Amino acid sequence: MANQKIEIAEKLETPKSLKILCIMSFIGFALAMAQDTSFYLTYGSIQDVVESADQSTWELLETKFDLLQEKGISIYEADEKTIKEDLSMRISLMYIYRSILDVLALLGVSMMFIRLKLGFVIYAIFQAAYAAIPFVMFGVGGAIIVGNASIAITLVYIALFLTQKRHLIR
Repeated sequence: MANQKIEIAEKLETPKSLKILCIMSFIGFALAMAQDTSFYLTYGSIQDVVESADQSTWELLETKFDLLQEKGISIYEADEKTIKEDLSMRISLMYIYRSILDVLALLGVSMMFIRLKLGFVIYAIFQAAYAAIPFVMFGVGGAIIVGNASIAITLVYIALFLTQKRHLIR
């Protein structure tokens, strides 16, 4: 009888590998949401960034804008000094969408932490959308805006959770 209780308790306990992956995801989500929200605010007030006394943020954005320009995405107005307001607003909007998708994917991770199978489905759908939204909104230029590494990390985490799917029981 005691052995049966131990076996049942072991089956109900979340495996260490799944716990570690969930904890790493929680930390990653916190950082991603902070970064996405920061970019949302930055791109939403791009003219303030351009006119700011501290030009370090603008210099980083300018490099990204030059790469977008090379990919055929027009960044500047006709005077080539003013950023297109509608484009910066679209980029800003993309980042707030990504923040919202982060929260929804975090729900999936929380569900996986308590070993619910539905958690993986929710997580995978919203993380795939998180990786795809830059491409949907900007085509290949989306990879430049968010960075290939960010997209790769997202896809790797989906694959890592897929390896843990067998531990999900309900």
